[in-house]
Amino acid sequence: NIIVKIFDIIFKNDLEGAEKLFVKGGTYDGEKNCLAIERQTADFETYFNLLPAWEYSLYCGIEKVRLYLQAKGSYLLELNERLKNGACRRLAAYECDGNCSVPLDISGILRGGYVFFTVTAHGRCEIYGGAWRAEKEAERNIKIGIVICTYRREEYVAANLERVAAAMELEPEFTERLHFFVIDNAKTLKLADGDFYTVIQNRNLGGSGGFTRGICEVCADRSFTHFLLMDDDIYFDFCTLKRTYALLSMLKEEYANATIGGAMMYMDRPCVQHAFGEKYNGLRAISFNSRLDMTLPENLIKNECIPEPDYFGWWYCCMPVNTVEKYGLPFPFFIKFDDIEYCLRAMETPIITSGLAVWHQDFTLKYSPTLEYYKRNEAVNAVLHQNAGALKMAVRFAYFAFKALTMKNYEASELLLRGYDDFFRGPQFFLEADSVRVNEQVREHLPQWLTPEEIAVQCGIAPSAEDIPEHPNTGKLFNLLRTAISAENFLPAFFFSKKPAVTSATNPCATDCFLKRTVIYFDKQTQKGYICRLDVKKRRLLRRKSIKYFFRIIFSYRKMCRIYSEGAKKMCSRLNWDRLFFGTGEH
Repeated sequence: NIIVKIFDIIFKNDLEGAEKLFVKGGTYDGEKNCLAIERQTADFETYFNLLPAWEYSLYCGIEKVRLYLQAKGSYLLELNERLKNGACRRLAAYECDGNCSVPLDISGILRGGYVFFTVTAHGRCEIYGGAWRAEKEAERNIKIGIVICTYRREEYVAANLERVAAAMELEPEFTERLHFFVIDNAKTLKLADGDFYTVIQNRNLGGSGGFTRGICEVCADRSFTHFLLMDDDIYFDFCTLKRTYALLSMLKEEYANATIGGAMMYMDRPCVQHAFGEKYNGLRAISFNSRLDMTLPENLIKNECIPEPDYFGWWYCCMPVNTVEKYGLPFPFFIKFDDIEYCLRAMETPIITSGLAVWHQDFTLKYSPTLEYYKRNEAVNAVLHQNAGALKMAVRFAYFAFKALTMKNYEASELLLRGYDDFFRGPQFFLEADSVRVNEQVREHLPQWLTPEEIAVQCGIAPSAEDIPEHPNTGKLFNLLRTAISAENFLPAFFFSKKPAVTSATNPCATDCFLKRTVIYFDKQTQKGYICRLDVKKRRLLRRKSIKYFFRIIFSYRKMCRIYSEGAKKMCSRLNWDRLFFGTGEH
């Protein structure tokens, strides 16, 4: 039988604190590039080395696998199955000396569990590498165009490409299997020419425009079978790309059009997972298995038991190139909700497994008041896919509108309303507006950042990180409380305290601002902040407009569903995208 590699056994990466995602036990010997084990057990029941056998059996038709280890010394090798209920069942055990190759039939592995192995050294044992392999012939030849959209993140892009270059030197066959398209929206990226990547300067059309430009470039070369969308400010291992390539090459014909997604881990907490696929409830995104410590077997099991995802975030999402021919290009959203909308429209057979993951900064550290404008995209998505309903959509709008008023952030409130103004203009807005100019206008509303000393001059206090309240409770009762405090927007000014409130600039909380005349938004990272103050006259005008828009959403919902559905194809057309890319309908 033909033996193909499923994925390599790996011991570590360069992220400090991620060690237990690879192996528990033993000591990594950097000089020998091996895992040294001395009269102890090395446990490979880990995020990157467990075998999600049920998935490979279902999607690839694999029934028999082999575990290969390159080793020196004698040891006991045990193959185990972790069951959905958490119990562990030993499948096989082998006394080995040096290199080994052991078989395993996975056809009987049940959904919700996985296979893993342990190595117990009788004396000193050194493991130099290994792999899970399958007795199967690859179904098809694969070539992936990897699209990275970037804007002034030169350090991240250069570091990721440097790691890829080092890996490709060791496995040069991947230069024919993978090619990177770096879409530079800032036109500032200076990279030496490379055989495995192409830098394309693009207008600053946001993530939507950058990724769509990359998709167009990939599809223009008929040698590519897939495009893979990745954020610029991530850390990823080359082994994840290899694993994706192998999985795609082994998929059964009935799953040939599958979409492969990757999990997101937190950069500052490398063993904690942010998302393992996502669900969309008609208005907002919900991440599966968020904030779980993935060094724990009970959480690894949870990854095997998720419902079918509705979408994958574009930090790691791989689709066949024929997706564009069948479903068109992404929506011209500039930023936010482009991945959700496109996956809802175009994703077939979502597949995600432990071991396919990237590390990304916590999204709560990226908040800016200007993002309120792009709630526009959430509204478009809601009417395009029509699975929320008028009342839910209106209530969600009101929540954000009155939250901004409670936080005295009237710039954010005005941007939210402007976003809905453009939403109400319908498809014609997206067919005529220049996204670059719109974003420039939105960014004119960025707050004025001040040092603590400058804030003290205006407010009488110099804020610090210690002044930001902790909010561990994010349950339904806490959310109900945050909604209830919006009632303060109907109270006169004399109810409000003159003592300034301090809240996080990157993850602001309305409860911090309740009945406060002055709110200081402070960023722990930059040690700067900005000030928002109660303005009763402005609050009254914005409150009236928000109530008007609440009812407008309810009464125009069906009309908006109809006109956006009718205009979607034209908005996502290559003609419209060429207008944005090049300022003309001509390529």
